[in-house]
Amino acid sequence: MTIDRRSFLGAASALGLTAASGTGLAAAADQTQGPPAKSTAKVIDVHTHMYSPGWMKQVDAAKDPNFHLGPSKNRELVYRGEFIGAIVPAMLDYDIRLKAMDEAGVDIALISLTAPNVYWGTKKQSAAAARAINDDYRAAEQKYDGRIRWFAALPWQYADESIEELKRAKKNGAIGICMLTNILGHALTEEQYRPIWREIEAMGLPVFVHPTLPFVDGMGLKGYGLGNTIGFTTETSLCFARMILDGFLDEFPHLNLIACHGGGELPYLIARFDRMWEKSRGPRKIETPPSTYLSRLWYDSIVYDQKTMDFLIESVGADRVMYGSDYPFSIGDMPGVLKRVDALAPGARDAVRSGNAMRLFDL
Repeated sequence: MTIDRRSFLGAASALGLTAASGTGLAAAADQTQGPPAKSTAKVIDVHTHMYSPGWMKQVDAAKDPNFHLGPSKNRELVYRGEFIGAIVPAMLDYDIRLKAMDEAGVDIALISLTAPNVYWGTKKQSAAAARAINDDYRAAEQKYDGRIRWFAALPWQYADESIEELKRAKKNGAIGICMLTNILGHALTEEQYRPIWREIEAMGLPVFVHPTLPFVDGMGLKGYGLGNTIGFTTETSLCFARMILDGFLDEFPHLNLIACHGGGELPYLIARFDRMWEKSRGPRKIETPPSTYLSRLWYDSIVYDQKTMDFLIESVGADRVMYGSDYPFSIGDMPGVLKRVDALAPGARDAVRSGNAMRLFDL
């Protein structure tokens, strides 16, 4: 009897990770025999971003009224009238990136294009922007062999063009797809996106779902970084809650979806979702409580204290969480997140560092 590598890793995680899920009893038991040995597991960063000159050229050429890059040295990103960041050197320079990775102890980066991705411009412009960023990412992978892998961007507004680019990107080495929590205000569960989802599921490519600004005005998110701290995490929660409650996850049972920033607010509100589901008088599209779907999803480890990290692991399982840093954005934290991951019990620690990513992406 032969066992393939993916099956072996999956079995190993199923056998060993639940018991070693956090820094509670499992970690305490380990401490009775002295501190655990330093991990030799690689670190794979599943949530880290880069822009590219080719993509920026397409943004400038599109002249989209809802998205442009400012004229300053760092090219501010202005989306729907809101400043959402600036393109600092670390967001374009791979030598700066690799130096930061080496200093933090990160071995491999799975890079992706964050908001607003390529959801702007005409059909031709959006498709051209997707090709540009995907080609630039492929070039980086080839130049920095073994250190860089990439998620493809797709022009989701246009199904035919998305499927064409999906096939091209996979052929060129894309490890998965990066998309946003809404497509210009449209939920990911809408019928117009079904052809793309079916192709992705058939290809077996994981999908990294990154939040963007909520497509609702007047929420009081101006100032204080609230568009990021509240807006982004709320977007993630709404996106995945709808996927669960709409029956989308039942319709696409083989999709592997990654929820950013520790799942947003969803793991922390899931009991409330269950209660609402139990008391609802309307028709249901799912037959089991929403909480039963948490283990269907994958999560990154971008939380900012140990208690939250432990809660996430205990809530969704150590076999569903992967290291992520949010580098090179200002609230990114390669060393801090790794420190919190390394504080987990050894089985969970090594799974989050790289074991789960190796299993999911077949690395």
